[in-house]
Amino acid sequence: MILALCGCASGQGISLLQYTDYGETRENFKLCHGFTCSLRTPVNLDDEMWNEIMAGFKEPAASAEQEREKIAEAIALIERYVTAKAGLRPDLGRAETFEGDQSQMDCIDEAVNTSRYLRFLDESGAFVWHKAADPVHRGYFVDGIYPHNSGAVREIKSGEVYVIDSYYYDNGEKPAVMKLDIWLDNWRPEASR
Repeated sequence: MILALCGCASGQGISLLQYTDYGETRENFKLCHGFTCSLRTPVNLDDEMWNEIMAGFKEPAASAEQEREKIAEAIALIERYVTAKAGLRPDLGRAETFEGDQSQMDCIDEAVNTSRYLRFLDESGAFVWHKAADPVHRGYFVDGIYPHNSGAVREIKSGEVYVIDSYYYDNGEKPAVMKLDIWLDNWRPEASR
């Protein structure tokens, strides 16, 4: 019940570890979907797919900002591949009214999946300026903020955490990337227009 109340709920207060399967590799992992990781479909990123994803990192980024842009593009590409591999309909942004559609993903699904992809990229040597970080969480209702989760990276030089938030966007669209403090201030895409 508490987890359900902590809804679209990680690294900063509520743990998503219960949704993590250890020993996963890009060749063998489970895609979370169906809300709160209620369904886990076995998928993989084969060598051809992975080579295309890694091609975006062939030339090392000239800056941390440029690398974050490459990370966003890679996450979008990975989402397209794994959704197709799992045989799911494309996930729509926000997943606010789709509980009957098991192809859809809430922010817990998105945070677990994005964190997994970031780890695969990091372990493959894609990053020069960043390391994969634990998922992040904001909001507890009592603070007036609806609970929400996301994946994240940590900039090596500054130690700054950057949120990689794919929840608000349709499957395969680039996720939002921003500093943690901006995201924690109840950031939403419509607020940044």
